[in-house]
Amino acid sequence: MTADRDWRRAAASRFRPDGIIGTPFHRRAARSSATPWYFNWDLCHVVDVYDDFHAELGAIRTNVAMGDMSPLCKVMIAGPDARRLVDWLITRDTANLRPGGIYYTPWCNGDGRLVSDGLLFRTAEDAYLFTGDPTHDWFTSQAEGYDVTITEQTDALGILAVQGPRSREVMEAATGVDGLDLDFSRLGRFEIGGVEVDVARQGFTGEHGYEILTPVGAGDLVWDAVAEAGEPLGIRPCGEWAIDVARVEAGLLIPGPDYANAGPDVTGSHTVSASDPAFRSSPFELRMGRFVDLYGGDFVGRDALVAEQEAGGPPRALVGLDIDWRAIVDAHLSDGVAPNVSPRVEWVAKPVTCGDRTVGRASSITWAPTVGKLIGFGHLERELAEPGTRVAVTWDIPGTGRSIPAPARVADLPFLALRRS
Repeated sequence: MTADRDWRRAAASRFRPDGIIGTPFHRRAARSSATPWYFNWDLCHVVDVYDDFHAELGAIRTNVAMGDMSPLCKVMIAGPDARRLVDWLITRDTANLRPGGIYYTPWCNGDGRLVSDGLLFRTAEDAYLFTGDPTHDWFTSQAEGYDVTITEQTDALGILAVQGPRSREVMEAATGVDGLDLDFSRLGRFEIGGVEVDVARQGFTGEHGYEILTPVGAGDLVWDAVAEAGEPLGIRPCGEWAIDVARVEAGLLIPGPDYANAGPDVTGSHTVSASDPAFRSSPFELRMGRFVDLYGGDFVGRDALVAEQEAGGPPRALVGLDIDWRAIVDAHLSDGVAPNVSPRVEWVAKPVTCGDRTVGRASSITWAPTVGKLIGFGHLERELAEPGTRVAVTWDIPGTGRSIPAPARVADLPFLALRRS
C-alpha cells in the first residue's frame, strides 16, 4: 500500500501552510459575484452569495442554477485490491457497482459510528473515487496488506454543480448531446468547452441535477461553456448559502454540523459538534439504514451494527423539526432585540427538551423560503420520533443572556418532495 498527499497539512488543522486558495472556478465565480461575501470552505474560499440569496435558491427550485462544489474532498483508491478494500471500508455491497456507477454510502469505524458519508464513483475496473469530508487518513489506516494506491485528489478536480428542473436542457446544450440520457447515480464522459469531463447525475439540492468533475486548469473553459449554454434559460450562479439551505430542505445531512466524524481525519467543518464524541452516530440513527448491507459481507463496524439492531436499534432517531418562528420573534421583541431568525443554516447544535427533560439536539436549523418555515433536524430519543410530537428547541436571545423553549413539532423528512430522478 502506498499513500500520496497532494498538499501538506498543518499540525492542528487542514488549512494549507501557504494560506487559503481558490477553486478551479474561482476566477469566473469571482467575476460573476456582485457581493463581497465569501464562504471559507475548508481549504478554499468560495462565493457565498452572488447577488440575491432568495433568487439563487429560487433558481435551484424552479429553473436552473450553477454552483461551485469543488472543495469537497476527493480520494482515489486504485490498484489490484481496490474493490476488496472498498468492500471493507463501506457499508454497502459493491457487487452490482459497475464502472460508471455511483453509490451513496456511509462508512463507519469499528464501533459502527460514521466516519463520514458521501459518493463513491467506480471510475474503472480497479479504481474508485470517494467524495465527501476528509477521509484520506482513515482509508490509509485501513489499507495495510492491500495492494492499492490511495491518492488525495481534492486539488486535482473541480466540481461544478448544475441543478434545477431545467438542468438537463443546459447540459444538452453544453455537451452538444441532444436527448442526454444519464440515469440518476450514473457517470458519463462528455466534452464541455473543448474539455473532456466526467458528468455525474447527482447533486446536493434534491432537484434534478448534474455535477461536472473538471480537471484543474480547465475551470474557466467549463464555466464559460455552461454559462453560455444556460444563458437563454436564465441560468444563475448560486452561492454556498443557497446550496446549504437547499440541502436542509431536501433532508440531506453533512458531517460536522449533523454528526461528529468518528475517524482520525481533521474534519472540514469547524463546529464544536464535529469532534464531540456524544454526537457520533450510527447509520441507522441517521436514516441511512437502507445503505447498510448487514449480510452482504464483512465491513468495518458490521459487528457493532448487527449488535445494535439485535438490541432493538439505536436509542436516537433523526427527524425533521418544524419550529415556531413566531414565538422566537415575539421573545426577541419583548426583550427589545431585533429578530433575525436563522436566515442561513445554523451549524451549532441546540438542545431539545420535552417537558423538563433534555431529549436530544437540533442541528442545521434554517429559515426555508421554499416551504415558508423555520426547519431543522432533530436527533431525538426514538420514542419521540412520531410526526406531530411536540418538543421545544432551546433558543438564545442574543445579548440578553436569556433563552426560551421555542415550541417545535416533529415533522417528516424530507421537508419537500425530492425531484432528483
